[in-house]
Order: sequence, then C-alpha cells, then structure tokens
Amino acid sequence: MKRESDLRIFVVALSLAVVCSVVVSVTAVMLQPIQAKNATINRNRNVLIACGEYNPKVSIKEAFKNIRAGFVKLGTAEFVESDDLSDFYRNFQQISTSPKTSVNVPDDLPSIGYPTVPKHMPAYILQDENGQISKVVIMVYGKGLWSTLYGFLSVKSDGRTVQGLTFYQHGETPGLGGKVDNKEWKQQWNGKKLYGKSGNVRISVIKGNVDATAENAKYKVDGLSGATMTTNGVDNLIKFWVSDFAYGTFLKSLSESGGSK
Repeated sequence: MKRESDLRIFVVALSLAVVCSVVVSVTAVMLQPIQAKNATINRNRNVLIACGEYNPKVSIKEAFKNIRAGFVKLGTAEFVESDDLSDFYRNFQQISTSPKTSVNVPDDLPSIGYPTVPKHMPAYILQDENGQISKVVIMVYGKGLWSTLYGFLSVKSDGRTVQGLTFYQHGETPGLGGKVDNKEWKQQWNGKKLYGKSGNVRISVIKGNVDATAENAKYKVDGLSGATMTTNGVDNLIKFWVSDFAYGTFLKSLSESGGSK
C-alpha cells in the first residue's frame, strides 16, 4: 500500500510540474508582444525626455509625429529613415556582434566595454513647423560598474550643443551609480558643448564638481559622487559615441546642412 501511495504522490507531483511548466511557457509567449510594446513605449518616452519634448498629457504616438526615426551609418553623415526600429532593439545583441552587421571598435577610443558595435545606429530627427531640424537624438551605451547603461543623447541643430541626456536601462547601484537618473544631474547637460573649435571632442564628466567660473566649464559635467566607475563609464561612452568613428560626422554635418537633412 505504501509503495502505491508513494507512486501516486510522485505521479501527481510530476503532473503538476508539467502543467505549471506549460502554463508558464504559454504565458511567457503570450506576454512577449505586450512586453515588446511596453519596451518601445519606454524607449520613445526617453527619446522625448532627452530632447525636452516629453509631456505626460500628450500621447507618445502624437508626440512622435514630428520626429523622423532612422539609422546613421557610423563614421558618416548618412541618415536613412526607417518606419520601424523595433527589430534593431529586439535583436540588438546579435546585430552588435555579428561580423555582417557590426564593426570593430578602434583601440585608441575611450572604452565602452565592447569590442564591436553595430555599423548602423538609431537616430531621431526632430523638425520644427517649417520642416527644419531643431534637435537630433542618438542612442548611446557602454559599461558602468555593474551593468551596461543604455540611453539617449539629444543634440541641438548646431550639432555640438547638448539638449539633454537620459538612460532608459541600467543596473547601477541605487543612490550611487544610479544617480544617472537624478533630475538635477541630468539638467547639467543642457547647454554643454561636445566639441572644441577645431572639432575635437571636449565634453567630459569629471571627478568632483565643475567650477562654473572656469572658461572650459561649458565642456564639463559634475561626476557622480561615490560612483567613480559609473562616472568613468558615462564619460567614456559619451566621448565614444560623439567621436568621428561613431556619430561625430553626422552631428557635425547638421550645421553644414543648414537645418535640413
């Protein structure tokens, strides 16, 4: 009797495990479209936040009506418009490592923690009522202390003045590296200059606080107190993505194009 009872318990437990496994798998599959949609909404919201255009009273879809999304070929001024960038974000890991879709990172650039990056990266062009470029938003990413920080940098139509910076995904320590989400810290970026007069990258996230009276203050942003590695990571990733190897040529072409592209 005991052997039959043990067998019955085993069969019931196994059946429950199988049923639960199936339910979890089916639920995960059913939730994928919802999760993908929410991820897109979150990214687009952060694009708007970066460029100072986010209004919670206006739908993301409505706010994006004057935004042209597409891809920039790294190292060039080439921008190709695209109706849907979701495939890029969904398959980002593969795109950023495949020999067909990625390019090796030069050793002489600030390290973002990855040996390869996509050949084509997302960009968003905002236009005014006259159809002229008012701002652009580029995707940036790189290693911090505990995680990869993924964000958006917005640049004004002159191609060298920062509008804003925001990170939509990271796993840095709350209260330390997590200060990249701090509103006051992010506000510092507005008006900072990316390049010097000769076109060289000048922007820098420093250790400590910026002396506002210094002549080069326009190129500097306060570091994150107690988060040296995250500060270095943000400094490196910004310098990397605005370099001529990455988006630099595209950004510098904005002033030359007279507000149209």
